[in-house]
Amino acid sequence: MRWQQWCIPPLGAVVAGSVAIAFVRQPMPIVAVSSAGALVGSWLSDRRRTQASDSAMHTFEMALAAVERKLADVETRLDRLPASSATRRTAIFYDIENLIKGYNIRTSDVAKISLKSIQERITEVYPIERVLLQRAYANWSDTRLGPLRREMHQLGIEPVQVFGFSYENRKNAADIQLAIDVTDAIFQDPQLDTFVIVSGDGGFGSLAKKLRQYGKTVIGCAYEDAAGKSFQAICDVFVHIPDPTLARQSEPPLAAPKTPEIVRPPVLKALPADPDNQRLCQALRGSATRQAEGAIAKTREVLEWYRRDPHCAAMLRQEGLAISKVQEAVQALLPQFHILQLGMVKFSEYLRYVCKNTVFCVFYLQGSPNQLKLGLRESLPPGAIAVANFEKRPLHSLATYRALLAQQRCTLAPPATFAEVLPWLLQHRDVAAQLPELAALFLKTTATQLTPTHVETALANCQEAGILVPAPEGGDRYFVAASITNEAQCQASLRQWIGQLLQPHLHPLQEHPKPELLEELLPFKEAAINV
Repeated sequence: MRWQQWCIPPLGAVVAGSVAIAFVRQPMPIVAVSSAGALVGSWLSDRRRTQASDSAMHTFEMALAAVERKLADVETRLDRLPASSATRRTAIFYDIENLIKGYNIRTSDVAKISLKSIQERITEVYPIERVLLQRAYANWSDTRLGPLRREMHQLGIEPVQVFGFSYENRKNAADIQLAIDVTDAIFQDPQLDTFVIVSGDGGFGSLAKKLRQYGKTVIGCAYEDAAGKSFQAICDVFVHIPDPTLARQSEPPLAAPKTPEIVRPPVLKALPADPDNQRLCQALRGSATRQAEGAIAKTREVLEWYRRDPHCAAMLRQEGLAISKVQEAVQALLPQFHILQLGMVKFSEYLRYVCKNTVFCVFYLQGSPNQLKLGLRESLPPGAIAVANFEKRPLHSLATYRALLAQQRCTLAPPATFAEVLPWLLQHRDVAAQLPELAALFLKTTATQLTPTHVETALANCQEAGILVPAPEGGDRYFVAASITNEAQCQASLRQWIGQLLQPHLHPLQEHPKPELLEELLPFKEAAINV
């Protein structure tokens, strides 16, 4: 009986552990109990050399075998649990600049946008479950975004500051930063398995493809009338949300005021970050003008203030003022003016136009052509090279459209390339392959003089325009959409895609792309081949 006093308790612990595992169905206790079994086995080996009773040893071996069979059964049942039983780990990225449609939005319209409602709508369509990361991208120094900032604080959303000049309607800064952070999150936290991108920008299609290649679930979310077709096609799930800013269009018009409304210059709600510009804005009054003539006069008033201010005047003569510094001041004093109405996309182009026939000029130091500064023509620093003046151009012109597309890093294939690639795609509509594979097959099966780069660009344009859509089996393979049956439809899809890229830039000016210019931008041969 003596052996029972110190042998049975360890065995009881092992058996109790195995029973606990069977109830909790967790893998971690199995390791602990397996270790206990190893200790019991070691103990039995030692006891064999000293224990005289063969019957007692046989009893222990039978008990240990029963425990091992129980462990094996529990492990088998755990292995059979479906993978979907694990909680989804989700990251949500908000492209705020896309939600507000650029910085021409009114504060009252910003207040109508609810990030909480967007979250609830996404959850209705797809159970995102455990959200571990939330980030929102915008120029948060804009006071009009105040209602969103307060809601973000309540929802635990991290604001990410991006800088851009609203007159240019630039969104690339936010898009690029968002894409970088998404890619970084893949490697920083590999356990994230679901990525939600709240944006309708078609450019995120490439990001969605990369996420799917890494085995992630991609959920897109945007206003129905502002969602890129290519982005929608690649996402596992796409959630359409109502545009709250359109509700005001259905509201009855307000009665006309009995007395004329007095238009006053806008009052600055927040001073710029730059100390010199803070003093400038305190000295000069803002302007509510939308007209180019008044905006140019106000901009020249800003330049003259810099020349009179002792500190800024010294910088002008010694090293020049950074273009971003001037940009910040003009943005604060002219909140309703858009340089695009002069056919200009970059602020540096606008400043070069304003400096025409003045003592000011835009220059760069030799060897640094991308670092433009404002200086005085008569006292440029050593090694400075003055940049030629910029002439205004019509808003609706091929040059302006091409500049807007270049700003979005959109490269169009030459018309001659489309003339060969589109008929070939229609003839091989049942082929599903990756874009590089399609390009290689085209070059192999045709006697073309086109370069591989041009062919790949044309195929990428077709993918963005929705002519090529993802294959049903998933992956990164594409084939011609069933709705596309002839070249005329291909051409219409390409022009519609270009129009969608241009529309966000023209919307603040209440303008739309001109169909005749889109035809000139993408000139195709007149005859369309029906397949």
